[in-house]
Amino acid sequence: MLNSNDPSLLESADDRAAVISRSAETIVRNQSKSLSPGEALLNSISHDTDFPTFSKHIIEINRQISSRSKYSSASDLSNAILKDYALTGKLLKLVNSAFYSVTAGKVTTITRAVVLLGYETVRLAATSLMLFDLMKSKSSAVELKEAFVKAFWSGLIAKDAAGAMSVDDNEEAFICAMLHNLGKHIVLLYLPDKWNEMSNLISNQSFSKARASRAVLGISLENLGIAVAKRWKFPAEIINSMERLSGKDLQNDTGKVDMLQALSNFSNEMCSIINNTNGIKRKESLLELANQYQNHVPLSPKQLSSMIVASLEQVKKHADLIDIDIEHSKFLQRLTVGAQGQQLDQKDQYLDRDLNPEVSKVLVDGRSNPDASDERLNDAKQANPVEVILSGIQDMSAAMVGEFEVNDIALMALESMYRGLAFNRVVFFTMRRDRKQLEARLGFGADIEHIVNQLCFETKGAANIFNIALAKGKDLIIEDTDKQHVNELIPHWFRQKINTPAFIFLPITYDNTCLGAFYADREVAGPPLRAGQYKFVTMLRNQLILAIKYRT
Repeated sequence: MLNSNDPSLLESADDRAAVISRSAETIVRNQSKSLSPGEALLNSISHDTDFPTFSKHIIEINRQISSRSKYSSASDLSNAILKDYALTGKLLKLVNSAFYSVTAGKVTTITRAVVLLGYETVRLAATSLMLFDLMKSKSSAVELKEAFVKAFWSGLIAKDAAGAMSVDDNEEAFICAMLHNLGKHIVLLYLPDKWNEMSNLISNQSFSKARASRAVLGISLENLGIAVAKRWKFPAEIINSMERLSGKDLQNDTGKVDMLQALSNFSNEMCSIINNTNGIKRKESLLELANQYQNHVPLSPKQLSSMIVASLEQVKKHADLIDIDIEHSKFLQRLTVGAQGQQLDQKDQYLDRDLNPEVSKVLVDGRSNPDASDERLNDAKQANPVEVILSGIQDMSAAMVGEFEVNDIALMALESMYRGLAFNRVVFFTMRRDRKQLEARLGFGADIEHIVNQLCFETKGAANIFNIALAKGKDLIIEDTDKQHVNELIPHWFRQKINTPAFIFLPITYDNTCLGAFYADREVAGPPLRAGQYKFVTMLRNQLILAIKYRT
């Protein structure tokens, strides 16, 4: 019999010896009792207070479907779900949403949901909601929240890809892709200290993720996820989809690789590309991904781009069902802005040292996110900014799928800005053909009829605040036009035609050429944008730039 205290057990793996800890020693002792690393690790996780309860419930639901041919009925699966009141309500809400498009009237019972959608669909929906709730209940760590969002997004992409390829059971593709990184999620949920150890090895000692996982956990994240899925009685299709495909696998002919496994790998690799690349690099990486999976997921780069744009609308549509935090997700920000060829940078950047410091403060880099706030804005009178802005971006994205006019996209952006952020006035300026003047072309709000097609100003020569912003490619955020050093740079045409104390001015630039600008103002002095709102106006601008790019 092996001695669990024998140092040779630890010395057999140099990596593990470097990072061994008490829980790792427990794993080694369990291995000495003929347990696999996965089972040993699961035994240590089982000491968590909610893991056994959660496992028992999810196993019960999965067991119903596996035994339905002999013993189970609609009532058996329904009863297993009804034991969780919160799960019942959320499942009915999901079933009645656009996600399933039930056309037989509102579904008010789990039993009817099983009859209409089938055992497998309802079971998969229930287990996915349970996993989402588990992740949310422990989502104090930022990385866990992001993993939650990425899993959902990957599932949506797999579902859409399956639909585009006319694959049956695209809901199953959604679940397989969502659970593809189950091992990572389990570590984030129940072993956050171990995740930190792994991250440290990856960052400071150049370990690969697989090597770090084996060093700290004694098992790869992939195999841990498979071990959990087997314990939870998931079907073979889901377990198989967790296995990573190699380059050799992808070179095989169609039919030799399981379709759900291919979709799961494909959508999660696509998620990684979105999270880690931008601009030209993202475009190149997506093209390479499409080529790698051509035998199994035959989608063109253009289809992938359309799916990315459409995914924003889908995330928004289903976010309230599972309480995804759209506003604070860095992944969704990268998805939104990265698709437009730009990246939101959360750091303020005031780099204009050749100007008066007071003037420099109002010139903001288009990638920054100034923390302006104005508590005097009445929330009760204002629509939910996030709701309105993201809905506007969805409408703009949907319009761009077919034939569209850039002015229509600009008008949608203006309306979203006007309604969502409760501005006094919003204006869209376009550059005249002589490239010497900006002209007010579209707008909403106070006295707009006296501004649109009535106001234009020279962009060259005069050293006013607008021309400085245009020359430097910066945005303006003005809190008070009467403030010293700012007042002297306010042009006469502004005083005569508009003359509001607080405003923003966002140049619209494509291919290093200014094509126009967004302008929005308030009737009282003070920050024209509240905390976090700047990123939303830049999202609208960037979506318009994307439309211009498509039409060029």
